[in-house]
Amino acid sequence: MASPCGEVNRQLLPVKLVYFFFMAGVGALLPFITVYMRQLGLSAKETGIIYGVMPFVAFFVRPLIGVLADKIQRHKAVLIVCVLLTGVLYDLLLLTPAKQTHDNSALAITVHIQCSQADSFIRDCNVANGGCEMGLKQALVANNLTGISRKCEFQCSVSRNSIKAGNTCFTDDVGTLSEVKCGSVVNTGDDVMFQSDVKTLLANEIQVRNSSYSGNTCTEYDLKNVTFNGTNYWQLLCASETVFNCKLHCTPEISQKCMSTISSDDELSETFWIFFVIFLSCNIVFSPVFSLIDAIAYDILGEKRGSWGRQRLWGTVGYITFAVASTFIMDAISKKSNVDYSVSFYIFLALNICTCVVGYFLKLSENIHCGQLFKNILGLLKYPKVVVFLIAMACYGIMNGVIEAFLFWYLIMLGASQKILGLCVVFQCVPEIIMLLFAGKIIKRIGHMSCLHIACLGYAIRFFCYSIIPGPWYVLPVELLHCLTFSLMYAAASSYASVITPEGMSATVQGLVGGLHFGFGKGIGSLVTGQLFDARTGLGPVWTFRVYGFFAIAVLLVYGAVHFAFFRDATSDKDIASDRQAGEEESSKDAAEKLLGAGDGAAVELQDRTEPC
Repeated sequence: MASPCGEVNRQLLPVKLVYFFFMAGVGALLPFITVYMRQLGLSAKETGIIYGVMPFVAFFVRPLIGVLADKIQRHKAVLIVCVLLTGVLYDLLLLTPAKQTHDNSALAITVHIQCSQADSFIRDCNVANGGCEMGLKQALVANNLTGISRKCEFQCSVSRNSIKAGNTCFTDDVGTLSEVKCGSVVNTGDDVMFQSDVKTLLANEIQVRNSSYSGNTCTEYDLKNVTFNGTNYWQLLCASETVFNCKLHCTPEISQKCMSTISSDDELSETFWIFFVIFLSCNIVFSPVFSLIDAIAYDILGEKRGSWGRQRLWGTVGYITFAVASTFIMDAISKKSNVDYSVSFYIFLALNICTCVVGYFLKLSENIHCGQLFKNILGLLKYPKVVVFLIAMACYGIMNGVIEAFLFWYLIMLGASQKILGLCVVFQCVPEIIMLLFAGKIIKRIGHMSCLHIACLGYAIRFFCYSIIPGPWYVLPVELLHCLTFSLMYAAASSYASVITPEGMSATVQGLVGGLHFGFGKGIGSLVTGQLFDARTGLGPVWTFRVYGFFAIAVLLVYGAVHFAFFRDATSDKDIASDRQAGEEESSKDAAEKLLGAGDGAAVELQDRTEPC
């Protein structure tokens, strides 16, 4: 019964809250799993394997658990058990021991800063036989990166033998300490963090003061134009003669090159195997949750299936809210050099428990069926248009897997804070919701294929932009394109699948679209990118993104050409539509209806989004 205007519909309130709490938990933790792997010391290769295998597991496990739920007709109980185990098992990942290696290879680049009341300069020394312990210029020359213009972040601590009286002054004035006004002041004994442009720094060489230091050949550079706490200053001065020992975070290329010199053992680590086993268990119980929730929601909605989007929208609100909130909490409680991700795991468990409590009050009928997706798959092979379309969906999934697994990893390499990662989620999700409000009209106006081609072009632009951004903040406007690469793409794909699918096979094709995109495609993208991301064995992050940019263009051109040459004739759609499968019932509505919410602005989550149950 619909509630009177202004009153809460108590029948649908549990559905809304289940979406809200579970998606809030997903937002608080899952986007940051790969960067947590990085903090544990796992390599890009190991991360790619772990993150890439899981979609394949989910692809096969999800329908099996659906069949089990159908057989015992205990869908609510299966949902509650899976959600609770998901929360508990994910928290067990906190028990994974960190890998015994350099957890941040950029720290291997070292310099010394000599600071006084009159000036400050950098002493950059070539370390003999230092392996990954290099000076700045030495590391740049060794990796052929002397032309870069990105900033390095300096993490400096006072040398033991240095005088610690007085303060360190950041100023925009010219002159000695007694003549200038300090914009920021730091106690000399405290650690100092600031940024300086590498190209500008190396241009300020002090020719007459080159020297030796601790037996190493050194070059000295005048230190000017530094950024401290987001503000640019002309120089830094010290109340007393002070020597700082500084570690540098520079470009991702340097970090990756450095990492390769200390990771001579290519065998998978103990940390990898422990994380892999626990994460595998997590994904087995996590994989059917969204399908079960969606099926239960449709069952409760009954004749009002068109309002599904309004229920799912609560999940998106929860996702955005807690994705941002968790990043701010992590920033607040973390030390400068190490992010405390444990709070996200605890929030995830708490929200999963809330989901279980609310899920107990869901009222279901006995007509739910979740295990009837993949019927007559071989029968689809005689329809070339469907086969080509499904291959294209796998390619889109590959590109999605690259971004989902390694974008945040890359931003951390560029020096991103947790807040920036949270804002990325906002810049992805908000335009996504807006796009879903208008996706149906856009598809009707320009056609399914045009929308798919626009999405592919959007992927190409995103990849090329990732490869040239000078800092993490620049990624935010790029993430606005997510509304094209996912929202418009998947709405068009789901709707197009319903058009070209033979009657009676809609559930099968919709399931394959989701499985190939979020399963096989995403898995392949993660696995391959893990190999390419390592600069020693692959291309490094910058060229990896550029390669995927060219891949997106290739998919756009090839798919467009094939469709134009062979499938442009509308009669092919009619031929497919007229080929009915006798005696077969459709087991679910099209994923397009789910995405568009029958025109009411449905929104979907970032993880395992719209696969039918």
